[in-house]
Amino acid sequence: MKQLDLFEWADTKPTNVVTLMPALVHKAAMEAIYNIPRPKGGGDLIQMKRSVA
Repeated sequence: MKQLDLFEWADTKPTNVVTLMPALVHKAAMEAIYNIPRPKGGGDLIQMKRSVA
């Protein structure tokens, strides 16, 4: 496996992805430090129905 060069990686990505990276790294660090459980599954779908008042 090759070591990833961040500058080389950033050159291939759009600027909004590169701008978002510090926030994603911070979120991952907080989850690891505070042992925040990750959600399991995709959640439950709720049917939205129009009701007449």
